[in-house]
Amino acid sequence: MALLLLLFLVFGVAITLALTAWNSSRGRLEQERKTQLALQQAKEALIAYAVSVYPAADNRPGDLPCPDQDNDGKKENSCGNSDGTTGQVNRLGRLPWKDLGLEDLKDANGERLWYAVSSNFKEKYQHFPLNSDTNGTIQVIDAGGTVIKNVIAVVIAPGPPLQRLSGAAFQNRSIGGENNPTNYLDETPMEDNAAFVDGTTNGFVAGPIRDAQGRMLVNDTMLYITYNDLMPLLEKQVASTVMNCLTSYAAYNIGAYNNLGRYPWAADITTSAAGNYSDSPNTLFGRIPDLMCNTAGNGTTDTLCKPVVGTNTKMLSTWGGVTNCTINGSWYKDNWREQVFYAIADAYKPGVGTPACGTCLTVGTTSNVQVAVFVGRQTLVGQNRANRAIIGNYLEGENATPYDAVFERNAISQTFNDLLIFK
Repeated sequence: MALLLLLFLVFGVAITLALTAWNSSRGRLEQERKTQLALQQAKEALIAYAVSVYPAADNRPGDLPCPDQDNDGKKENSCGNSDGTTGQVNRLGRLPWKDLGLEDLKDANGERLWYAVSSNFKEKYQHFPLNSDTNGTIQVIDAGGTVIKNVIAVVIAPGPPLQRLSGAAFQNRSIGGENNPTNYLDETPMEDNAAFVDGTTNGFVAGPIRDAQGRMLVNDTMLYITYNDLMPLLEKQVASTVMNCLTSYAAYNIGAYNNLGRYPWAADITTSAAGNYSDSPNTLFGRIPDLMCNTAGNGTTDTLCKPVVGTNTKMLSTWGGVTNCTINGSWYKDNWREQVFYAIADAYKPGVGTPACGTCLTVGTTSNVQVAVFVGRQTLVGQNRANRAIIGNYLEGENATPYDAVFERNAISQTFNDLLIFK
C-alpha cells in the first residue's frame, strides 16, 4: 500500500510539473505569436505604402516614410539629405503607424515597434535613382546568425528592458527616456541596434542572444524588407504604368481622324543613351519618348515641335492629352527611363486607319501582339550599364535582338531576368 501511494504521489508530481511546463511553454508561444503578428502587420503595411504611391510629380513607387522620432505615431518630415550623408540618427525611430493606416501595434511586452529605413528608399530628400539597380543599405544578422545585406527597412519589437553592456542600469522606459533608442534596443560587444550606419556592416542583430554566463544580451525581435520583397512589385507597377500610357495614347482620337489603336515611334537606343529622349522616325523599338514630334509634330502650328513635321500630324506629340499618364514626371525621368523599353508591331505604327494584325509582334507562342513593354531588371553578370546604347546591357535572350519582332518571357535566372508585359 505504501509503495502504491508513493507511486501515485510521484505520478501526480510528474503530471503537475508537465502541466506547469506546458502552460509556461504555451504562454511563451502565445507571446511570440503576438510579437510576430505585430511585426508581420508592420512589414506588410510598409510594403503596401511603398507600392501604393501613385507615380506623379515627385512621388516615387518605393518611397518609405521617415521614422517617428517623438512617439506620436506620425512620420517626420525629414530623415537626412539625398545622399544619406546627414541625418543618420533620424533613419531610426518608432514605426509611424498612423501614416501606415495601422492600429497602435505593440509587441508581447506592450512596447511600440521601432523602425529603420535605408537612405536609398526614404521619401524625403530622395536618393536618385530608385530603380531595379537600387539596393538597400542596411545589414542585418538574423536569429540564426545569417548575414542579410542590402536590406531596405527593418521593423523591431524591443521586448522587455535589459541592462545594456554600456550601461550600469536597466533601460529607462519612463516618459523622459521614451525617445532614446538605447532604452529599447540592445547590444552585443560587436553590434549596437540603437546605432546602425547605412552602407556599412554596422547594422542590426536579432535576438535572442545570451553571453557565456547565460545573461540575455539581445531580446530584440525583428522582421526586415529585402530587395526581393519589394522590387518585383515596383517593377510591375512601373511596367503597368507605362503600358497604361501607351494604350491610352493609342485610344486617343483627335476629332474626326481615325488614329485609334496606333502607338508613337520610340526613342532610338543610341540617341536616348546620349540623353535625347525624343521619338525617332520609323523606330519600332526603343525607350519611352518624352516628346513625339516625329510621330505627330506639325511644323507650321506646333510650337513644341517646330519645324518638325511628324509621320501623322493628327496624332499626339506629347503625353499631356493622355488620361492619367505621368511618365513625363520626375518619378519616371529621374529613376526608370533608362531601363524601360517598348516595341510596337509594324501594323500599329503611326498612321491613319484602323490597324489590325498582319505584321505583329511575337512573344513566346503568342503571335498577335500589338505592343510590348520591357523592364531591364537588376544588372546581370556581364552587363555594363555605363554603356546605355547596347540593348544587351539591359535585356537578354530574344529581347536583346528586338528588330526581328520576336521576344520571350522566361523564368528569372543568372542569365535572364527581363520583365515583359504585352497587349
